[in-house]
Amino acid sequence: MTIAEELAARNHSITYLTGFESTRERPNIREIYVPGVSLFTMITNTFNTSYFQMFKILLPELHKLCPNLLATQEFQSFHQEGGKFDLVISGLMSLDCFLPYVHTLQVPLVYVFPNMVQGSMDDVAGTPFFHSLGGSMVLSEQFPYSFKCRLIVTFHAEFAKFINVWYSLPKMERECKSRQLCPDGLPSLVELRINSSLFITNSVKTLETPTMPYTPTVVHAGGIHCRPPHPLPQELEEWVSGSGDAGFILFSLGSIVKPSDMPIQYRIVLAKVFGSLNQRVLWKWDEDSVSEVTLPPNVRLEKWLPQQDILGHPQLSLFMTHGGLLSLQEATYHGVPIIGFPLFADQYYNVGRAEGEGWGRLINWEDLSYDLLRNTIIEIINNNKMREEVQRRSVVMRDQPVPPGEWVTYWIEYVIRHRGAVHLRSPAVHMPCPKSLAPTGKKGSNVSECSLTTLAAPSLKGMFVTSGDSEMHKTMDQRCTVAGR
Repeated sequence: MTIAEELAARNHSITYLTGFESTRERPNIREIYVPGVSLFTMITNTFNTSYFQMFKILLPELHKLCPNLLATQEFQSFHQEGGKFDLVISGLMSLDCFLPYVHTLQVPLVYVFPNMVQGSMDDVAGTPFFHSLGGSMVLSEQFPYSFKCRLIVTFHAEFAKFINVWYSLPKMERECKSRQLCPDGLPSLVELRINSSLFITNSVKTLETPTMPYTPTVVHAGGIHCRPPHPLPQELEEWVSGSGDAGFILFSLGSIVKPSDMPIQYRIVLAKVFGSLNQRVLWKWDEDSVSEVTLPPNVRLEKWLPQQDILGHPQLSLFMTHGGLLSLQEATYHGVPIIGFPLFADQYYNVGRAEGEGWGRLINWEDLSYDLLRNTIIEIINNNKMREEVQRRSVVMRDQPVPPGEWVTYWIEYVIRHRGAVHLRSPAVHMPCPKSLAPTGKKGSNVSECSLTTLAAPSLKGMFVTSGDSEMHKTMDQRCTVAGR
C-alpha cells in the first residue's frame, strides 16, 4: 500500500486489488477487496510447524489460491469494467495467474518482492546472483558462508526454480484453463512471468551484506514505510516514561503470528524473565490476559501498538521481535538493537543477518530458557557496541539522495514514460539456462550447467513419477529440449 500511496500523492489514479478489507479512504486510491484464502490461514499454529512442514502443506495448494481469486465475483466485476491502465504492479508470490490479464492490457508490468533478490528469482529479475555471496531465506547462517552452506543455498535456489517452472506454474495454468479463467492462445505463464519492466525489492542497497551487483531494472525500496515517530497516546506515554533510567522493552511477534498459540512453557519462561528485570516490558498480545501465567507488575499487555512510535521513543532499550523484515527495517531506522525469535519463512535469515552484523541476537524457540533469555537481554542492554552499530546503520539507511518513496515513484513513472523501458531489460531473462551457478558469470559456464541439468533431469522426473502428473513431465521435456538448442 505504501507504493500506492506514494503514487497517489503524485496525482496518479490507483486501483488497488487487495485481500485485506479496509474502511479507510485514501485520495486517488480505489480499493477493491478481493476475498480469498491467505497462505497463512492454512497453517494452524506457526509455533508447531517447521519450514519443511509448511512447504509440504502449502505446495499442493499454491496453484489453487490465485485461480480462486480470479473466480471471485469481486474480480470478475472489476474485469468486466474494462478499465484502461498505464501500468500494472503485482506481487511476485503466487499471483502468476493474473499475468494473462496483464498481457491483454498491453501495459508494462512491475514486480514487487517483499525481501532481497534471491537466487530462486534471478531468472525473473534478470540480475546476476552469486551463490557464494547471496544467502537463502531458509538459513540463518551469514556471510562469509561455509562450503556446506553454499551447497545448500545453491540447491535451494535451483530447486525452488525447478518446482516453480516445471511444477507450480504449469499446474496453475491448467487449473485456470480448466475453470475457464485464463483464455487460450496466450503465451504460457512461464513466458509471461519474465516479461516485466521493473523489479522492486524491499531491501536497503547500502546495508546489504555483502554488496551485490544489480541490473538497472532492480529498484531498492527498503524502508519505504519507515517514518519519524509520532507522540504516543497520553496514557501509554505516561507508562513508558515511568520506566525511568532503566527504560522499557517492546515485545511483539507481528501481525501474522497469533501470540496465544504460544506453548505454555514459553509463556512461563518469558513472564519469569520479564519479572526479574529492572525494565518495564510492553507485550503485544491478542487476548486480555496470558492464560495460565501470572504476569509481573512491570509487564503491560496491548492488543495493538503504534510500533514505529514506540521504536522511536528515547527510553526504549530493546526490541524483542519475530524477525519480520518490516519490523527489522523499522528497528534499524530508529536505531534499536533486537532479539529475534524466528518462526517461519525469511525470519531466520533476517534475524541471522542482524546477529551477523552485530546489532541483534537470535534465539530459537526450542532453545528458550530462563538463563539464556535473561543473559541475552542483559548483554544487549549493557552492550554499547551493539547500540552504536545499529545507530550507525540508522544513519546509513537515512543517508539517501531521495527518500525511498520518491525513488520508487521516479522509476515507475520512468517505465510509463518510456513505454516499458525495454532498453533497461537484461537479455538474461530470455536465456534458456540460468547463470546463477556461474562464479564469474562467463558464458562458458552455461554449457556445464546445461549438461548438469540434462543429467539430473531423469532423476528429477523419476522423483515425481508417483504424483501421476504427466503434464509436468511433458513440460520438463520441452524445457530441456529448448535448453539444449
